Amino acid sequence: MSGLESFVLNNLFWAYAILFGGMFIEGEVFFLTAAVLAWQGYLNWWLIAVVAFFGVILGDIAWYWLGRKIERIPLIGLMLKVKMSTYQEWLEENFFSRYGRMAFYSKFLYYINRLTPLVAGWHKFDFRRFLKIHFFAGLLWVTANVAFGLIFGLIVGTEGMEFLLKRVEYLLAGAAVVFIGGEYIAKTFFSKKIKKQLKRAVSSNK
Repeated sequence: MSGLESFVLNNLFWAYAILFGGMFIEGEVFFLTAAVLAWQGYLNWWLIAVVAFFGVILGDIAWYWLGRKIERIPLIGLMLKVKMSTYQEWLEENFFSRYGRMAFYSKFLYYINRLTPLVAGWHKFDFRRFLKIHFFAGLLWVTANVAFGLIFGLIVGTEGMEFLLKRVEYLLAGAAVVFIGGEYIAKTFFSKKIKKQLKRAVSSNK
């Protein structure tokens, strides 16, 4: 039995609490780990889904309100304003007019996952509309990850799950590499796309 398995067996409440807290940071790594443990019978699939869902929703709300209050933090507020000033025109024309679509896409893109509610709060996007959009986006994300976890378990099998649990540090390291690499790719892609659109807008106005 691995150290992780032993911890979960002896601290079931904290296992779910860590999963809940993980949704505020980056949910995929925590959810995948929980899915592996669920396949081994240590965690309950229904509880994982419920805990993850509430964690995702409350996490988005927390990032939204951080965006609302961030201007009051002198240095960070100024840095964000300078950083986002380049994309202000694009945000007004694309981000807010298509926020529902953006919120759904962002759930599956590491780089903009937390940035989306943060920017929404910073620009004082209507909170009721924000909550409605992120409720359904969170529901979709949890459903997709539960389905992925179940399919992943069927593919890997019981022996594969035991192998992963005994080498959970490799699983987490691999996931970290994937997400960090994905962040860089997404950041580069979106930055280039936005800058191209801004250049076209400037050219058309001349």
